[in-house]
Amino acid sequence: MRGLLIYDRASAERNKWFVGRLIETANCRGCELELVIYEDGIDEALTPLPDFAIVRTIHPELNKRLEELLIPTYNNYVTSRIANDKWQTALLACELGIPVMDTLPITENDQPETFYYPIVIKTVDGHGGAEVFWVDNAQKCKQILSFLSGKSAIAQVPCDTPGIDTRVYVLGERIVAAVKRTSNSDFRSNFSLGGSAELISPTKNMITAIDKLRKRLKFDLVGVDFIRHNGEWVLNEIEDVVGTRMMYSLTDIDIADEYLKYIIEKTEKR
Repeated sequence: MRGLLIYDRASAERNKWFVGRLIETANCRGCELELVIYEDGIDEALTPLPDFAIVRTIHPELNKRLEELLIPTYNNYVTSRIANDKWQTALLACELGIPVMDTLPITENDQPETFYYPIVIKTVDGHGGAEVFWVDNAQKCKQILSFLSGKSAIAQVPCDTPGIDTRVYVLGERIVAAVKRTSNSDFRSNFSLGGSAELISPTKNMITAIDKLRKRLKFDLVGVDFIRHNGEWVLNEIEDVVGTRMMYSLTDIDIADEYLKYIIEKTEKR
């Protein structure tokens, strides 16, 4: 069995250890896994057609193209398209009856003087806490919207417990782990931004939300992030190209091996 592991150049360098671990564990399972850098093009790697592609770069159109060639992608195109667009994620949550903070698109053409503050402004495709802004007045709102000129963004009502969230790692139909992240210095609790992390048990409403999302998106390996509001955990984001540092820091789970085992078994059943 032969698969492609597709990264953009910067992410491949940043995640060099995980790339190596994926390739190593694939080899141990009798599978050839070839690293392909997105910027270099993938056409040559498609001859002969691979049995599957692990897409660890955020380009939903690539997932779509591969699927049109009947190459299974992990994650699939629908997951990549929805999870990498915070507005589409919020719309899907509302459609499925999953609690989410009040969310609206925002542009430079809006009138910040009419908003109720504070709000949180996010680009729809930002990741790792990047391009997320706490905005508490109209002047700052105008500055942020000017700075983000040309980028699609949303405005959200902030949760009442900033600096705390939970990421639930999901592999197929199985919840692998839930990690609560906390920051004492930032309303963003991302581990990559210096937040602390601890394992917790997912709550009933987390499990219910994840089950609804899984049935609709049919994702493979994702992180589902929840924030705390009014004493409950509400959906924040879905991470398609989910980071694994917390898994290796806090558990004995080799998620690379678990993921390759899952992919090989699922591909063989197609």
